[in-house]
Amino acid sequence: AMQDIEKIETASLNAREIVKKLLVFARQTPPDKQLVNLNEVVKSGLHFFEARCDRQGIEIVRLLSPDLPNITADASQLNQILVNLVVNALQAMPGGGKLTVQTEVHGSELLLAITDTGVGMSDEILKQIFLPFFTTKDVGHGTGLGLPVVHGIVTSHGGSIEVESVMGRGSRFEIRLPTTRTGYAKEALT
Repeated sequence: AMQDIEKIETASLNAREIVKKLLVFARQTPPDKQLVNLNEVVKSGLHFFEARCDRQGIEIVRLLSPDLPNITADASQLNQILVNLVVNALQAMPGGGKLTVQTEVHGSELLLAITDTGVGMSDEILKQIFLPFFTTKDVGHGTGLGLPVVHGIVTSHGGSIEVESVMGRGSRFEIRLPTTRTGYAKEALT
C-alpha cells in the first residue's frame, strides 16, 4: 500500500507541475518583469549544461553580442525558454554535435538563436511542435509542454519564435524579443 501511496504522490506532483506549466501557457500567471540582460540569462543557463555536454560529446558555441540592451522581461521565464530549447537540442544530438547559442540586436528587437547539429525534424513534426501535448518522445518521457510553454512565454513578452529544421542536419530556433527602449525612459522617471 505504501508503494501505491508513493505512486499517487508522484503522479499528483507531476500533475501539479503540468498544471503550473499550463498556467504559464495560458498566461494566467503574470510575468514578474524587470530589466534583464539576455546574455546573463544565457551564460548562467548554459553553465548548468556544461557537464552534460562534455559527457555527450557536444561542443557549446557562444556567440553573444557584447552590446545587448537590457530588456524588460521575466528572467525566470527567459531561463525556462533557454533550458527548454537547450534540452531539446541535446536530445536531438545523442551522438554528440555542436550547440550554438547566439544573441544579437536587430533594430528594436533582440535575437536569441539556438542551433543544433542533430537529427532534425520533418515538416510533419514542425507543423505541430507548438501544440500542447504533442510530443515525439516515448510515453512517460516528456509532457509535450516544453515548446508550447516556450511559445506562450515568448508571446507574453510580445516576441515571436521561428524554427527551421533539416532532417539529419539539425534545427535552429530563433526568438525575437522587443527591446522597447521607450519603455525604459518612462520607468526611469517614475
